[in-house]
Amino acid sequence: MASSSALCIIMMTTMCSLVGATNLYRVGDAEGWREPDKNDAAMYDTWAGKYAFRVGDSLAFDYKNDSVVRVSKRGYYHCNETGGGSASKDGSTVFLLDQPGFYYFVSGDVDHCKRGQRVMIEALDAQRPPAAAGPAPSPLPSSAVSWTATAASLRDMVALGSLLFVASYCSYLS
Repeated sequence: MASSSALCIIMMTTMCSLVGATNLYRVGDAEGWREPDKNDAAMYDTWAGKYAFRVGDSLAFDYKNDSVVRVSKRGYYHCNETGGGSASKDGSTVFLLDQPGFYYFVSGDVDHCKRGQRVMIEALDAQRPPAAAGPAPSPLPSSAVSWTATAASLRDMVALGSLLFVASYCSYLS
């Protein structure tokens, strides 16, 4: 019986380590993705600084009469890229942070970008602890964004299902 309990603990620990980061962050919190006020051009720098983003997390951009484009570092600093015509303009766009490194997003309106409607995100490796933990992500109503299954979310669902199975099996043994 003791070996069954030890096995259950080992299996549950392994399953928990398989589940990676999967937070959904609403860019700009309640204000969403909009042109900053004249005296708040750094609003998105401030917003991004509150969180420790990880591989597997997603960013939700909610906007009206605007757009969002993922650009290069140069495009971010110079506000001179249009993303090759791939600006998302549907009012709600989700980007998956699928690898470690920097991600750059700007408004498709060059003037908005120049006035501060741009954000730089660093996604840390899901296994690496953050330098300083940030607060929990902004809550989103379930209808705020459309979600499509990704390899990361599918992996997490399988891992969670396996964890539930192991937990049920372990409670059956005890």
